[in-house]
Amino acid sequence: MYVVDITREDNSTDMLVGNDSMSAKSKTINYVMDYVFANYNINLNKDVLDQNLNLDRFSLQQFLNDNYNLKIDNDLKIQAMPTSKDHCLFLKYMDANTDFPLLYSFDNKDIKKARALMTFLVNDSLINKYQDNLEEYDRLRIDYDHSKQLMGRYMPKENINTEIVSLYNGGMFLEELLNNHFSMRQLQEESMNKKI
Repeated sequence: MYVVDITREDNSTDMLVGNDSMSAKSKTINYVMDYVFANYNINLNKDVLDQNLNLDRFSLQQFLNDNYNLKIDNDLKIQAMPTSKDHCLFLKYMDANTDFPLLYSFDNKDIKKARALMTFLVNDSLINKYQDNLEEYDRLRIDYDHSKQLMGRYMPKENINTEIVSLYNGGMFLEELLNNHFSMRQLQEESMNKKI
């Protein structure tokens, strides 16, 4: 299986899951085409997108600039990685100094490892930023015990965004993503609408 991570300009996350790389690419093409049409009223050439879509690292801004000579403010940053049903816990980390988010995958039960790595990455960025002001670093750094509070949160002043995402919910959530073209965000919105 392949998981496709999609980062929007506001640092929100969406994910797609495909049975294989071809399925993941097909779902991603449809997602990008729908996104561009909805946000920019542009109907992309599917063949051009297919030829240029690299699931290892894809920037919508770069693609539109290179192929359509269009400059857009908001970007979609896309990257994919192989996974399995037992290995679908993800840590996503991004700060202002990285072009693309760092994406790590773990076994489903490894939430402690994911939180420990998240704590290290956040503190490493903070110490690099505040190496000349260790009092500020001490004030902002996070302890492992408090890292639960940071999960899925954005530190605006430091431009650090971290998120731990699990696609495992008794196996059912992953199956829903595998068996249709919905993204994680669409499924979450659909379940919230049902509760209302």
